[in-house]
Amino acid sequence: MDYFHEESVTKINSGLNSVIYVICYIGMIIFGLFALQGLASIMNGIINISNIIFMLVCGGLAYGCFVLKNNQRIEYDYTFTNGILDIAKIINNSKRKKLLSVDIKDFEVIAPISDEGFKRMLHHKGIQKRYNYFLNRGPRLYYGIFTQDGVKSMLVFEPSDKLVELFKIFNPRNVKTK
Repeated sequence: MDYFHEESVTKINSGLNSVIYVICYIGMIIFGLFALQGLASIMNGIINISNIIFMLVCGGLAYGCFVLKNNQRIEYDYTFTNGILDIAKIINNSKRKKLLSVDIKDFEVIAPISDEGFKRMLHHKGIQKRYNYFLNRGPRLYYGIFTQDGVKSMLVFEPSDKLVELFKIFNPRNVKTK
């Protein structure tokens, strides 16, 4: 029997996220127009260092607003297929970036962050990589300790109850529930 489950974790948008999104969108347009104005003056033969610096600064600010705007709309996709957990980041509903793929059998523990072992593992010197793939803080957060390619790592994420039950099928001794 094949096991497949996919879920998306979206950020609970606060009013602040929406305000930042709109401000960045407006700033991107304004700074982009200023950068184009600086480029136009350079193309018309008015070449001096202040025009070049003005164009580069406004272009950089427009790009910074673009990146900040897109980072207000982030979600994570958790895909579970026959014991393999794949995590991808979706930026602004248009760009998908694969972040992690790990076999559930490689996990030493998967437990809620309310578990007593979480605080101990946060400061454990043997953990070399930390993956924080969650958007909302709260009681739904889980952590997992696994070794991949000889590197001991910690994953903090927010799976649904169904996903945790699927983890238990493939690694029953090491998955704790609430």
